[in-house]
Amino acid sequence: MLSSQTADIVRRFLTPANQIDFPQNPTLQKQLDEQWSFNLTGFTQQGITGNPWNSLNAANNTWYFNPVTTDPANVVYQPIQWNAFPGRLDFYYGEGNGSNNVQGLELSTDDLLSLGDTGKTTNGTPFSALPKITNPCTQDVSNYGPFGPRGWQDEYCEWSVERNEKGDIVRIDFTCENPEYWNSLWAVSPERVLELYRSTLGKPHIQLADLQLVDPSRRTPVIDPSTGRPAYNPLNKWNSGPVSSATQGGAMHLTSTPNTIQTEIGLGSAATVPRPGGNGNAQALICCAQYGQPARNSDPHIGQSINQLVAPPNPAQSAMKATLANPPGLYIQTPDFASYNYQSPDGTDVSTFWTIVRGRSEMFDEQGRKMPGHYILHASFQVPASKPYTVSDLTINGQKIKWAGQVAQTFLMQITGAGLKQTDTAPVQSCVATPPTVFAQPLQIFHANVFYALVGTQVPNVMGVDMNLASNSTLIAPRLKVRDTNVQLVITADTLSGGGFPAVSFGDGVTARVVSQASVTYAVPGNTYPAPLSVLLVTVDVSASAVPGPRSLWITNNGQAQSVGFPAAIHVVPA
Repeated sequence: MLSSQTADIVRRFLTPANQIDFPQNPTLQKQLDEQWSFNLTGFTQQGITGNPWNSLNAANNTWYFNPVTTDPANVVYQPIQWNAFPGRLDFYYGEGNGSNNVQGLELSTDDLLSLGDTGKTTNGTPFSALPKITNPCTQDVSNYGPFGPRGWQDEYCEWSVERNEKGDIVRIDFTCENPEYWNSLWAVSPERVLELYRSTLGKPHIQLADLQLVDPSRRTPVIDPSTGRPAYNPLNKWNSGPVSSATQGGAMHLTSTPNTIQTEIGLGSAATVPRPGGNGNAQALICCAQYGQPARNSDPHIGQSINQLVAPPNPAQSAMKATLANPPGLYIQTPDFASYNYQSPDGTDVSTFWTIVRGRSEMFDEQGRKMPGHYILHASFQVPASKPYTVSDLTINGQKIKWAGQVAQTFLMQITGAGLKQTDTAPVQSCVATPPTVFAQPLQIFHANVFYALVGTQVPNVMGVDMNLASNSTLIAPRLKVRDTNVQLVITADTLSGGGFPAVSFGDGVTARVVSQASVTYAVPGNTYPAPLSVLLVTVDVSASAVPGPRSLWITNNGQAQSVGFPAAIHVVPA
């Protein structure tokens, strides 16, 4: 708990890198701070809750703690870092000894770099034409995923590349900003989001209409009942795909379906549970605990690092409760410029071409302590137009830069872990498994008109699979006002059973009635692959006596007792 000395210092979750996006408008910054802290508190509660509905040994992750309600003076920081280039490309198609190597497939370095930049090999072969892959944990065989316009960039770092008419690289934009933050920012001020798109990407011609979610049948903006304004399209024309030009493309925030901050918190909380096999092998641990995706540079290493805070391999070390340090976020580290041989053709220091566009090189916590690592959210690598050469004239390890992935291979990504020393130890739990009885699992909730627009919007992708925009939604709680009536919400759920509709509840003062039940296929944010799920259309009334604040969601199958509620599913606000 907070001490009296720090109670007035740590009051909320800070925005990623403590980014202040309304420096001239403290009123709007306060709104954003409050919304962001509300969202992060909900994600933290969801991570601690885990999955008690259709998994064994995957719930009640109480060794993950909320950093906002904990005295920061007692926190020990642990940087957790991994390479930004997609590790699964090499694992499956390179020298990483993945499942496809038994078929004799081993792509060249150029092909792997081309896949990283474009989703295609140097001869234009897309993922859909490459051999299927085998999950090393489950042995499931599937097409390569995640899907989406740059879904394969799944190490929580994505990039877009601008080339000139000769095909030389002019500019690379790298981003690790989470989509939840940009949705929160849009809810406060779409106009500010537009300003930031223009200034961050260097494209002053971007228009507000370009960023709005459009109803696919009516071709008109979709009004989000949470704000009363047009909804945000996270895969708009300026944040879609790996190619940037004057007319489209760019990398403003993460779009690969696993690349969300809610997912990162969920992974971190699940990783706090010690498992029977210990934590000496990152891949074995992720297979046992079933968090994240095996063979990434990120997920297995993140899970192992957090698990080793909770259950140290060295018995002389104290066990710790763990969390993502405040401000929770994913952060780019400064490249290792030694491999660039430092010099450009005219002798300019190559490191000067790296620009921190958003975020910062260093952070200090509430106690004034310097936090480990760098806190870069968006960086560009670009030779000034005044110079007679481009990025493609620079070299890394003696090789000219043909691909942005070469640059990505020279820097690391980071989350900052935080530990609290404990006098006891966390109980070991068996590997995650399917229980003999499963309950209805709430997954996500939307205002109905927003959901139907997302599902109805198809997303072209080099994977060659059907994908809709719902896979790029978030778990931010929809807002409902006290005294609202006949609000149409859509809930997606899994493991529904029994005859008739299940019961839906949000607690006192909020009544819900299921109107219809259907099915849909999409990737719930945080998941690599789409899956068929149930869709409940629900009519909701909020009474005058309803207490404002976050509300959990209970879905109860007919013939079953009520199970655990899904935290912070909706946000009741004053009328």
